[in-house]
This record gives sequence, structure tokens and C-alpha cells, in this order.
Amino acid sequence: MERKIILVPKDKAAQIALDHDTATPSQLMELSLSQTEFKELIRTGFFDLINHIAGVNIDDYEDECIEEKEKLEKVLQSALFATNVTGKVAQIKSLFEAAISRGTGVYFYF
Repeated sequence: MERKIILVPKDKAAQIALDHDTATPSQLMELSLSQTEFKELIRTGFFDLINHIAGVNIDDYEDECIEEKEKLEKVLQSALFATNVTGKVAQIKSLFEAAISRGTGVYFYF
């Protein structure tokens, strides 16, 4: 089964290591999505909204990242996280918050 992973480097050094494919697990905050969870988020348009807001292309079989603070903040302040955020959506929200506070980014490996 193919893993769907969302990562946030813990600091700039970890971000550089991730860009060079040398980051260690201790340098990263990681969230794995099951195929079912991923398909549900796709079905509800969750990633489509992030794509629209941030100008990225998060999709199946795509790697993508959002590193610009302005884009991270726009996603975080959007209707996407405005109401009743639970489960994986709440965990994804916390990754966006962590990326902003750590000055890094959110990386999607799908």
C-alpha cells in the first residue's frame, strides 16, 4: 500500500536536509494518511481548496510543498479550517500552524 505523507521540517536545517533527501525522522513532523483517509479528503475537495488558495497542485501521485509564509497563512485562515475541525483535518491544521511558527513549510508526498 502506498503511503501518503505530509511533513513539516522542525527548523531551517531540517528543511534544507529534506530538500536534499537527507532529513532524519527526528528532524520532521510527520502525518500519514491511509488510502481511505486520503480518498475522503480528495472527495470532499479539501486538497482542491488548498490548491486554489496556495496556487499549488496537491494530487494523487504528486509531490508538492507550500513554503511561503503568506500562502501558509492564507490556507490556515481560509474556510477550510473555519468550523468543526476534527480528526486528520485538525492534524493537518496543526502542521500548517507548526510550519508558520517554525519558519519552514508543509510538504505533501502523495
